[in-house]
Amino acid sequence: PFHLKRSRAWLSSLILPVSVMTSRLYISLLATCFCLLLGIDVAVDESLTTTTATTTPRMKYYNDVVKSLPPLTGKCVAITGTTSGIGYWAAVATARKGPACLLMLNRISSRAVAAEEEVKREAPAGVDVITIACDLENITSIHEAAAAVNRVAAKYGGLDVVALNGGIMSQPDVRTMDGFDVMMQTDHLGHFLLTKLLMPSLAAAASSRGECRIVEESSLARGSSHILEGGGPLKATYFPRSPAGSLGGNASAASRERYHQAQLAKLAFSMALHSKLKLARNYSNFKSVASAPGFSDTHLDLPKFLRPDWIKNLIGMSAADGSCSILTAMFAPSVKSGDFHEPRFLSEGLPMKVIAEGTPLPPALPRGLPGVGIHDAEICADETLAKVWEASEDALGLKWVIGVPSLVFV
Repeated sequence: PFHLKRSRAWLSSLILPVSVMTSRLYISLLATCFCLLLGIDVAVDESLTTTTATTTPRMKYYNDVVKSLPPLTGKCVAITGTTSGIGYWAAVATARKGPACLLMLNRISSRAVAAEEEVKREAPAGVDVITIACDLENITSIHEAAAAVNRVAAKYGGLDVVALNGGIMSQPDVRTMDGFDVMMQTDHLGHFLLTKLLMPSLAAAASSRGECRIVEESSLARGSSHILEGGGPLKATYFPRSPAGSLGGNASAASRERYHQAQLAKLAFSMALHSKLKLARNYSNFKSVASAPGFSDTHLDLPKFLRPDWIKNLIGMSAADGSCSILTAMFAPSVKSGDFHEPRFLSEGLPMKVIAEGTPLPPALPRGLPGVGIHDAEICADETLAKVWEASEDALGLKWVIGVPSLVFV
């Protein structure tokens, strides 16, 4: 429960002019705040609903977005974290568009087996759907997965798209077997390493088919609003190996901050990679892009006050609809390196570009309103991009140099 004084202060920061009260995000948050202040019980559905391609989730946008995407004939696509949620529906859409090869990178489990079987049923004849064992909490597994992807992709002329979707949240202050915070390694460091290891396959596809894409999936938690699981600026202290319990402990606020740091790192990494690719020779056909799913009904935990069905129906989307932004980033022909797409109304809606070629666009409502806490200009700042790259290299004990800088004559 909130202390009354703190709750009133928090609620006052959300009071907006009537002219912008059409934002469904603000309406729902205000309604929830009033319920909490007045002691009204807000029912929470603790159950996890699993939807697959054989069921019928709530869809407003998915089918139309998938229909709008070009065919993927001859292409090879890899996606991490495809057993459920955003990654699963991205895999289903990819399979339906008829690539030569779809690689699903998951920890080996019955869920991974079931997901592969379901996705195969969605694919036209001739599409190879292959599971690659990949545990993002294990650096050795990441190396093995990258080697397997490179071997398979070589048969198809390279890797056209890698979608860095896999992730976890709401974890205690524990470490992976490699010694890193479990969310930072799973959500960011593992993907940073995987991308570096896949660069030869990406280069092969870029050379033979004109382009390749590295697609990073971030979230609303990249911002500063605690309502949206946000937190403070990027801090290098969250990246290196550290003792369990040393990054704030198991309190919810500390867990939220660790997740926020990982999500902030994901978008900053995408923009940093874009910046480096832009300056390097022979990388003009590489695209580093990003996306976020808004409030989507996936296996990840939402704050309790955002879990009631009436709130999710008001401001959220199904996992299928939530995958539309990453699908746009993966395949839409108009996407350029440095672009970032997320739902139009932040929590839900069709994909909208909010960062263009590394530069944040003027924020459309509800972005920029008090309490939302989206500061993409700070994420795209040179200082943040340099910090995420250096902190990732230092944590993993490696150096990643992108080509040779192009000479620019003025």
